[in-house]
Amino acid sequence: MNKSLGYDFSTLNGIFQRPEPLNIFALERVERVKGMLKDKEEYNCSSSCKQCCYGSILMSYTEFTYIMLYMEKNWPPQKIENFFRERVGLLQDENDGSLLCPFLQEEAGHEHCGIYEARPLVCRIFGTTAAPCQETIEPALLDETLFYQAYDLLYYGGKSFIALNLDNNWAVYEAPFALWCLADSSHETRKFLRELIELQKETYHAVLYNKKDDHFFVYHEGEMTVISR
Repeated sequence: MNKSLGYDFSTLNGIFQRPEPLNIFALERVERVKGMLKDKEEYNCSSSCKQCCYGSILMSYTEFTYIMLYMEKNWPPQKIENFFRERVGLLQDENDGSLLCPFLQEEAGHEHCGIYEARPLVCRIFGTTAAPCQETIEPALLDETLFYQAYDLLYYGGKSFIALNLDNNWAVYEAPFALWCLADSSHETRKFLRELIELQKETYHAVLYNKKDDHFFVYHEGEMTVISR
């Protein structure tokens, strides 16, 4: 049985409610990225493979917002309720600090992603020359310049990077779906996430920003590592 983050995600209040300008921004940016990559999304891996679906799948707040809009539009209420109650916040296994992607349909013989049309950028480029798979397949060609253009559209608004404040000192820059849920929901859930990270000294591969000291950092195996200033 999978361990979890220890939060009942079915109690999240207003998780689908966010300012309309933010929704419009997310829709516009992700659709632009999808358009840029439309003819570049060629994969040589088998449709039955789900190797890249394991581990903490990181995404921007822009992509998280787009996924929430996709779910709200395409999923019935009962499916959404079951999803947050049963899938969100599960860890990969007891000895792994990775979060299980809640959209992974492990029982499916193919089409393992439950939000394939709305999947994050990292999922769109995995198996290409910009993010090669570890399997013995020939990666499809993808110009790295195009990848970085797509990245900038999702992670930057104007000249400023996009992050979501946890408190006066920390902000979330890049994170798995479950952590964005906690950061986006309420003061209570943001406080829970901050305390969870400090207590366990594990960011679950998320990238946080220290506003006071002006640097990005992660926790890994109990150690805080500054990754850029």
